[in-house]
Amino acid sequence: MRIQYILSLFFLISSCTTSSVLVSIQRPADITLSQDVKTVVVANRTSPSRKNLAGNIIEGFVTGEGIGLDKKGSEYCIDGLVSLLDHSDRFNIKNIGELELKGTGTSSFSMPLKWKKVNKICSSYNADALIVLETFDSDSRVFFGKPIKRTIKRKGKKRVELRYQAILEMKIESGWRIYDNNKQEIIDENKFTELKDFKAWGKSNEDAQRNLPIVMSALKQSGDFAGVQFGKRISPIWIKARRIYYIGKDDSLKQASKFVKNEDWDRAIEIWKDKVNSSDTKVAARSSFNMALASEIKGFLDASIDWAKKAKALGDKRANSYISTLNKRKKDQIKLNKQLKK
Repeated sequence: MRIQYILSLFFLISSCTTSSVLVSIQRPADITLSQDVKTVVVANRTSPSRKNLAGNIIEGFVTGEGIGLDKKGSEYCIDGLVSLLDHSDRFNIKNIGELELKGTGTSSFSMPLKWKKVNKICSSYNADALIVLETFDSDSRVFFGKPIKRTIKRKGKKRVELRYQAILEMKIESGWRIYDNNKQEIIDENKFTELKDFKAWGKSNEDAQRNLPIVMSALKQSGDFAGVQFGKRISPIWIKARRIYYIGKDDSLKQASKFVKNEDWDRAIEIWKDKVNSSDTKVAARSSFNMALASEIKGFLDASIDWAKKAKALGDKRANSYISTLNKRKKDQIKLNKQLKK
């Protein structure tokens, strides 16, 4: 108990010396596509062709999947990709995913589209490439966690009750191809599996299961999620990252913190710059660390790394982790510049 008290006191004191701020960061795509590919069209090719229709229906009965469930799921998947690309700094999207083509209707890839057809589609939209959801398959299962005891108080009396957890796991498998119409080559062909869990509690396993979302609702969220994940593979995205900075007991640092909360970074920088050479080593280290954050926010990553290294040299223990984060950002920025041709 004494050790827990000391640890709690340490974290309380530590949290009083720092605050945090959200930083907007552009994350590069997982893969870098040719700069020739700027305008794209998205198509859904997961509906079975006439020759594959009978087999698709039989598969639905054998696996227990609802007929048409994967069809709806594929549309949600397309929606997820389109919504991400619609806000992309990398691509111009020329349609909203309403273009439908015929495929196997299963988790197996069809033969690639003929280039005559790809060219006809791209030409009609004045696009450089065609992104196709070639396959889509969903699966769901429900399982139960271990019951958890909790003590509740009712009418002045304490009692122990069990809480039961049900978990709905959605598994989405999607297969994609990107057809580069300019070069007439498939520049990406992959299949991805995404898992998404939905949890609910109840007085029994049956009660917990009744509290789970219906499968169609879970499918909508899971399909959309899978489409967004593929979008992140090919397009840079903006994310929010939390960064800490020091407040401390020094009056100047407290004043700078007020400027940060008002997003007046220039006035905060004036204070921190004045304190980086303070005779108080701790104040100098914390001010240097804060200058590293300010430099990152201003977009000067090299300067940010230099300030973080100074903070580390002055004994700041958080600086080493921050340096690693900044070095990764610098590598990502090189990749990002190539993707956005900056």
